[in-house]
Amino acid sequence: MLNIVFLMGRLTSDPEIKTAEDSRFCKFNLAVQRPKRKNDKVAEADFFNCIAWNRNADVICDWFKKGDLITVVGTFRNHKYEKDGINRVATQVVIREIHFTGNRKEDSIAYDFSYDPEEFEEIFADEDVPF
Repeated sequence: MLNIVFLMGRLTSDPEIKTAEDSRFCKFNLAVQRPKRKNDKVAEADFFNCIAWNRNADVICDWFKKGDLITVVGTFRNHKYEKDGINRVATQVVIREIHFTGNRKEDSIAYDFSYDPEEFEEIFADEDVPF
């Protein structure tokens, strides 16, 4: 059987550490944009409920905040609970790996990779090369 999910999206709120007995965890929602179709003006997004435990929870809370782009690898789990006397099932992604993907949209930096040969000093001439 195979149950692996790869998601890249943005956090919808600031993650917070919580504790349950001897474990730490954080729950967060991840907004994952769908590919934009030809006639769509705006791309739709799916929202996934995620949970990370212990060290993964620490890393997410220490390094990520609302709007940050993150890539995660995890598994889908069904979480059964009762609310108002009705049995319910919620699907969540249990995070196994975290990958740093980039900065928040508004914090992104534009780098200039243009090349100007006048800015560089000539170290040796072609005639100085022995071959």
